[in-house]
Amino acid sequence: MNMKSNIMDSTLLLLLLLCVILSTQNFITCQKMNKSEEVVTIQTRYGDTYECVDFYKQPAFAHPLLKNYKFNFKMNFSFQDSVGRTTDSRSLIGSKLSDIWLNGKGCPIGMVPIKRITENDSLQPNLVTGVILNPGVHVAVLHTTGGQLYYGGGMFTSVYNPVVKDNQYSSSRIKLQNGPDSIAAGWVVNPSLYQDNQTRLFIYTTTKDSRCYNTFCPGFVLMSHNIPIDLVLNPVSKRGGNIYGENFFIRKDPENGDWYLRVGSNNILGVRPKKIFTSLASFANYAEWGGEVYSPPGTTPPPMGSGYLPVGSAKQDGYAKLISTVNENNLINYDPSGCDTYADSDRYKVIDEGNVGAYFQRLVFFGGNSF
Repeated sequence: MNMKSNIMDSTLLLLLLLCVILSTQNFITCQKMNKSEEVVTIQTRYGDTYECVDFYKQPAFAHPLLKNYKFNFKMNFSFQDSVGRTTDSRSLIGSKLSDIWLNGKGCPIGMVPIKRITENDSLQPNLVTGVILNPGVHVAVLHTTGGQLYYGGGMFTSVYNPVVKDNQYSSSRIKLQNGPDSIAAGWVVNPSLYQDNQTRLFIYTTTKDSRCYNTFCPGFVLMSHNIPIDLVLNPVSKRGGNIYGENFFIRKDPENGDWYLRVGSNNILGVRPKKIFTSLASFANYAEWGGEVYSPPGTTPPPMGSGYLPVGSAKQDGYAKLISTVNENNLINYDPSGCDTYADSDRYKVIDEGNVGAYFQRLVFFGGNSF
C-alpha cells in the first residue's frame, strides 16, 4: 500500500512539475490537476474578490462558436521581438505580480481569476452589450488614414485617475478595427462598469453581433492565472509629479489568426479567437491610439488624460509613446506612417510629436479640461 501511495504521489508530483514548466510568460498551458471541484476564492490588496475557475470552464467557452473548442496554447510567434523597443520597464504590471494578491500568488496553475459578479454588476446591460455607441463619446487620438493592413499594434501610455461621475468613463487605449470588428485595450475609470472610481485594465471587443467589456460576455479567453482582466492600476500619475504608465500590445498570430493581448513587461493576458470575428479574422485596416471619454448627451463630459489640454510635456499631459504597428510580414513598425490626429470637441486636444527617438519614439500627447 505504501509503495503504491508513493508511486501515485510521485506521479502527481511529476505531472504538477510538468504543468509548472510548461507555464511560460504567465499564461496557462495546462488544466487544473487537483481532483477537487471546490471553489477557490482569492482577493487582491485592492479589495476585489475573484473565483479561480478551471481554464476550460471560464465564460469565454460559453460562446456558441467556442463550445467543444480545443484551445491551442502554442503561439506561432513570440512577443520577445517587441520587448525593449515597444515596452517601458517602468510598467506597473512588472515582476512583482505577487504584490497584487493577498495570497501572494494569484490562482493555481491551470485556473484563471474571474471577478465575482454582484447584483449591481448584473444591472449594467447597456455597458455590457455596448448599446451606448457614438452619442456622448469624445476622442482625441492619433489614427491611421487607410491604405495599409495591420496585424497588431502597441503603445505605452501614462496612467491617470481622472475624476469621473456615474454613467461616465474616461480612458486611454489602443484600438484595432476592420468594419464592425474591433479590439480596444488600455486603462479606464468607469464607475458604472466597476462600481468604483479606480483606474483599471480593460478590453473592449465588437463584432457585427455584439459589443462587450472584459469577460461580461463570452469570447475573450483569459490565459493568465495571476493577472485579472480588470486589475487596478496603482499608483497613478500626478500632473507635474511622478508619472506612471503601462504597456499594451495586441498581435495577431500569423498561423492561427487569433488576436493576443500582452500587458506589462511581457505578460500574455488573453486571446480573442479568430473564429468569433468576421472582418478581423483576416486583418485590421484601421488603428487608433489616445483618449476616449463618455458622458450622457447633454451633460458636461469628464476629464481626459491628465485632465488638462496638452501643452507638449510628458510631465503635464496624458501621452502615448512607443506607438507601433505590425505589418503583413509580422514585422513591427516603430514609426507608423499614414497617420493623422483627430479630436471631435474643442474641450479636448491631441498633439503628434512624431518620432522623437530613444526613450519616447513615436509620441502623442492628448487630454482635455472639463472644469
